Amino acid sequence: MIRKGVEPDKTTYATLVNAWFSTGKLREAQEFLEEMSKKGFNPPVRGRDILIEGLLNAGYLESAKDMVRKMTKEGFVPDINTFNSLIEAICKSGEIEFCVDMYHSVCKLGLFPDINTYKILIPAFSKLGRIDEAFRLLHNSIGDGHKPFPSLYAPIIKGMCRSGQFDDAFSFFGEMKVKGHCPNRPVYTMLVTMCGRGGRFIDAANYLVEMTEMGLTPVSRCFDMVTIGLKNCGKHDLAKKIEHLEINLRGV
Repeated sequence: MIRKGVEPDKTTYATLVNAWFSTGKLREAQEFLEEMSKKGFNPPVRGRDILIEGLLNAGYLESAKDMVRKMTKEGFVPDINTFNSLIEAICKSGEIEFCVDMYHSVCKLGLFPDINTYKILIPAFSKLGRIDEAFRLLHNSIGDGHKPFPSLYAPIIKGMCRSGQFDDAFSFFGEMKVKGHCPNRPVYTMLVTMCGRGGRFIDAANYLVEMTEMGLTPVSRCFDMVTIGLKNCGKHDLAKKIEHLEINLRGV
């Protein structure tokens, strides 16, 4: 390619860099990109996006994090796909706080999140209990033209329930049913489960009924949890209604 004067694209660089990384040759990969840059075949964002992706693919998460730190200190940001790959890997490793801090840093430098960024970060913020920030991200995604779908708003509802904000969670859920995509079976299952864990068995029963009205069949453990909880708090008539609902659904 070089002899013919054809400039390598990002895919070409990524293939070569990943080949070196797969055999543990990090230095060779970096030297290759520097050499290509000197010859005028400039890798994207000085090649660092490719290096970060190569490090991630080879399992060198800490090295990838270090490279992003250096980039942001110098005023550069990775492209959105590289950023998403990095924060997804870091979130899976449990270092959510690092992702949160890095997100704020790169946004100040001009990075614009895409829908995949929101898919990764909204659950991360919610898991940390930073519900206000998760809300801001959701509203940002709506502002970007994305209609909220269950995997975006469900983590916020779960985070609110975990912190005991059930009434706020119910209100937000009602809003999402109007403004977002219809809740699916996993969302209802999560909400019923969280209500049960919080002792909100009447609310859990109402969501079970609503779920069936939506044409969604609850899992057996939700019925068991709700009926037992209702009986334990003296709501025997409602418990019988839920039992009959299950019988009618399953034809038992």
